[in-house]
Order: sequence, then C-alpha cells, then structure tokens
Amino acid sequence: MSIRSLFPRLALVMALAVAPAAAFAAPAPAATQEAAPAFTAGHVDLSAPDGRTIDLNIWQAADERGVVVFSHGFNGSPAAYARILSTWVARGFTVVAPLHVDSLRHPDHADYNNQSAFTTRIVDLALTRDFVRQTRAGRPIIAAGHSFGSLMSLIGAGAVTVVGPQGDPDVKGVIAFSSAGDLPGLISPDTYTGVHTPTLMITGTGDLVPGYVTDWTGHRGPFDRSAPGDKMLLVVEGGDHSLVRNADADDFALIVTATTDWLEAYGLGDAAARARLAALTAPDGVTLETR
Repeated sequence: MSIRSLFPRLALVMALAVAPAAAFAAPAPAATQEAAPAFTAGHVDLSAPDGRTIDLNIWQAADERGVVVFSHGFNGSPAAYARILSTWVARGFTVVAPLHVDSLRHPDHADYNNQSAFTTRIVDLALTRDFVRQTRAGRPIIAAGHSFGSLMSLIGAGAVTVVGPQGDPDVKGVIAFSSAGDLPGLISPDTYTGVHTPTLMITGTGDLVPGYVTDWTGHRGPFDRSAPGDKMLLVVEGGDHSLVRNADADDFALIVTATTDWLEAYGLGDAAARARLAALTAPDGVTLETR
C-alpha cells in the first residue's frame, strides 16, 4: 500500500474512539535512561503527507549487513533504548528510529492527541521503511519495538487493527519487547492471525500496565495468536515493562544473544544463527517457548 493511499484512511480513523494511548508504555525513569552507554545518532528529516517533519534517528553500523526499524514506547524516545540498540549496531545492523509525536521529547507533543499518536506512527514507520529502501537498497529490514512500538512493528509484519491491513512484505522479522496488550477497540482476537513473519517476543512476569494489562499473560497475544512457525517467546521471572532497559547483567546478556541471533537468522538468512536459536536453552528464572 502506498503512503498516498494510506494517509486519507488514517485521517478518517483518527476520529474513532480507540483506547487511550497513555496506557501503552510509561517513559523510563531518568536514572535508567542516563545509565545507557554513550550512543550518538545522526538525524534525517522526513516529510509526512500532513506537513509534519519526522525526525529520523540513525545509528549507522560500521559494516552494515541489515537495518532495524525501531519504534519506541509511548511517551519515550529512541535514545532511551541505547543499551540494546548499541549491541545491534556493533553486530552490523544499522538502527533507524523515528521520534513519534507522542514522545515527551517531541517539540510538537502538545499538539497531538491519543488517536493521532497511533495513526501518525503508522505513517512514520511506512515512510521510514521507504527511506531505508531508497538509501539502502537490498538491505534486509527487521522491525523492532517496545510496548506500543511492538504493536506498530507487528502491524508492519501483518497484524490487522482497526485501520485494516498495513503489512510490508519487506519486513523479514520482528523483535517485540513487551506489547501494548489487548486494547479494546483497536486489537481484536484476530489481529495477529495473519502474522506469518518470524517473531521474537520478550516479556516478564512483572510486565504490567496499570488499568490495561493487569496480568502479564496479556502480553502473550502476539505469540499465542499469530500463525505458527518461527515464533519464540522469552519470559523473565519478575521482568517488568521496562525489562529491555533495566534487565540485570545475566538477563540482558540472554536478550542480546537471542535478539542478535534473530537478526542474523531471519534478517540475513544465516543457517548457523538459526541453529543457535534452535539450541537455545532458558537459564534459571527464564522460560522459553516456540511454536
């Protein structure tokens, strides 16, 4: 679907009464964000059909093998995820991440409501993938995100919400840290059934979003209800909604291993990486499921 045909439909959907977006993710505590390693992004401005300027953060891999299109959590920002993103860049995966309008760091944050936070994200990510295709032709694209950003990444992989199909066949795989939960009016029982794209979901037994996800198992939806085949779920005992940012050293090392092997296995088609994933075992305090 072209961005020109997509935008009018999204403008219409902005009037729908979807679930409040404020529940999708809380921003990381300042101390957690400041603890991230030094990580400097370049910036490119993209023009959206509604006249917005999209600030695209780009962390360029020295020896680029693939590209991760990353969507941050609600109210967050790409820089808050430097701890994990820097490991992917070091392994040859350039990270390209738009600053969405719901970010508290977005200069026009106050001009947008919860509905536009959803619809503008779809446009942001479609334009970001177009940018990758234009500037890095032939590079494989992996979609990744946290919380609300995970939902957006899954939409690019075939998840169908109230706005209808918005999948991109160039998305080779998904890495989803937590999820947005089953938001009424936005996600249906069939939302994930069309997701055939390889998907790695990472969550924890303390992964709660007050008022929306009161039982961590609510984050299982993308794993349990997507098409079987090349799906993996890692659950960290006690891991909370900010696990991707605040995991302890051992859990973070496992996250790095699983995600980088996922990038290589499904982004690059690396058989050795797929074998490592098949042989991956969960240490104490972590459960691993595949389907």
